[in-house]
Amino acid sequence: MPMAYWAGMKDQLVPIDQAGRVVLPKTIREELAIKPGDLLKISVQGISVTLVANQAEPAGFQRKGKALVFVSGGDATFGSEVVEDILNETREKRSGEWPRPQGKRKA
Repeated sequence: MPMAYWAGMKDQLVPIDQAGRVVLPKTIREELAIKPGDLLKISVQGISVTLVANQAEPAGFQRKGKALVFVSGGDATFGSEVVEDILNETREKRSGEWPRPQGKRKA
């Protein structure tokens, strides 16, 4: 079962309206890629109520062949330009982290 972890996220109180509905906070809906019309599995154990997103492909890291890929569970995909921008930004940040050997690389 996939689980989402939020660093520093605290418990939140959400109101129940007169029809018995609860609104999931936007940050949680975005993190779990929950869209209007999606189904949630509800479980009750004692006084605890648990909602689980019913996604065909759960969010989280999954192995795809030899690669470890993060799947958001949503429909959005990154184009090659966005991926290239992310890679370049990461390379720039890391460029000063490790001393690089001087000299030619082997081809």
